[in-house]
Amino acid sequence: MYHQYFKDWEVRPEFKKEFVSLWSDWLGSENLHKLDEVTENEWQRFNQLLVLLSNDFEIEHVNNEKRKTTPISNISSVLSGYKESMNKDATKFSQFIIPELGCAITEEWDYTYIIWHSSNGVVEKLSPYISSVKLCHFE
Repeated sequence: MYHQYFKDWEVRPEFKKEFVSLWSDWLGSENLHKLDEVTENEWQRFNQLLVLLSNDFEIEHVNNEKRKTTPISNISSVLSGYKESMNKDATKFSQFIIPELGCAITEEWDYTYIIWHSSNGVVEKLSPYISSVKLCHFE
């Protein structure tokens, strides 16, 4: 399954990107101060999203070093805590696959996740989950 989504440790370029963030669009240089104002509760929304998704979909955890994915029975066991998350570098960012939807979800910089998909129907299916935890999404 890994090679359907990843090549050379990166998501394959044929996938479209949908950004999931605390904000409805890019902040821009005039609003970069908002990154320093994010609270632990706001940050926690990303973990809440993954927990909600795991209730309705099988999620697989991506291991780039081994170039494989592993089904997750308890999503909480692979989620980072707030302090850990604030100190990790990009090589430790979480990456997941939802096989049923044919998409990957990757943790990125600046309180942003990316949904990598090949069909717009995926975004519509995930939109209610994203909204329910008070996150925003955009292309």
